[in-house]
Amino acid sequence: MIDRLRSGVAAGAIAGLAYGLFTWLVVSPVVRHLEHLASHGGDHGHDAAHTVGETTTAVVSAGGGVLWGILLGAAFGVAYHLFEPGLPSGTLRPYVLAGAGFLAVSVSPWTVLPPATPGMEPLYGSTLRVPLYLGLVVVGGIVAATSIFGYTRMSRTRGRGVGVFVALLPLVALGLLSIIAPPTLTGGASAGLSAAFRWLVGFSQAGLWGLIAVVFRRFDRRVDRRGTNSPTATARGTD
Repeated sequence: MIDRLRSGVAAGAIAGLAYGLFTWLVVSPVVRHLEHLASHGGDHGHDAAHTVGETTTAVVSAGGGVLWGILLGAAFGVAYHLFEPGLPSGTLRPYVLAGAGFLAVSVSPWTVLPPATPGMEPLYGSTLRVPLYLGLVVVGGIVAATSIFGYTRMSRTRGRGVGVFVALLPLVALGLLSIIAPPTLTGGASAGLSAAFRWLVGFSQAGLWGLIAVVFRRFDRRVDRRGTNSPTATARGTD
């Protein structure tokens, strides 16, 4: 487990660095632009002190992206060690787990608490939003586990096509939640800008999870070649 944790942390650090740079160079300028639209009606005039403040905010956001990547990478390594036997066999295991993580941590909470465009205000306080977010993460984890289990079980007995169909059912149910959920934000930019911003945030989070999976697989294969994660080595470690 220690080797998987190390691989996860290393993968998270590399992916978090790329995610932090993306946040700095792409997401932060978009956020600043939307903030100007929301507060100044499109007037982009600002002084040097404001520019320094924007740069500091961008650097802090990039650093936060690196830390976020390390945290997700560590959780990824531990989860892969614990749940690897239950994942579909083959080289796609890390990517399946990354998809499950993205679904649980990002997609599921966004069905009720979507990313807030600058200028938007939450309708509910943090005392409600934080427990709701954590509860939706649990719901997302259950949906992901049900989907993976359904695919694995049905593909073995009924074929891959039936397995894919069964795996999609929990995901469709989760998608319906976003339709029936009441709004949790008010105000903000136009619907088009809000949608574009949310797609940008979703793309960046999906890219972070995907890069963690890619780098983790490379590190984990090196560990496997050394025999550290082999069944024999694991059994020796428990003697």
